[in-house]
Amino acid sequence: MAKPYAVRVGQRISVRYPFLYHGAGFHGTGQLWDLSASGWRATGDHPVTEGMVMPVYIELPHEEGESTYLLVESAIVRWSKRRDAGWEIQTMDKSSRTRLSRFLDELSSESARTTSR
Repeated sequence: MAKPYAVRVGQRISVRYPFLYHGAGFHGTGQLWDLSASGWRATGDHPVTEGMVMPVYIELPHEEGESTYLLVESAIVRWSKRRDAGWEIQTMDKSSRTRLSRFLDELSSESARTTSR
């Protein structure tokens, strides 16, 4: 039987940033590859399985007055294949959500400027 799928919210932007994830009894690190307002695709050093829920810290370029890490209070693994996984944001505080939106807008603008040259 085919798996049902959901349409992704927002544009996926190709990036490469470190992230940390904390499950029951383990701490993992990895590289985030694609990022959108609703989630990301990443490769990690500790395997995760579909349905796992945990806090995640995404390392973003430092901004004045901001922490290096963007906290996603709760993210759920939507799919996994070996060390790769697709994550969806479930819970994020307002300031983190605003920072993520601003960051994605900046990346989109940079991408548009480079493509139009």
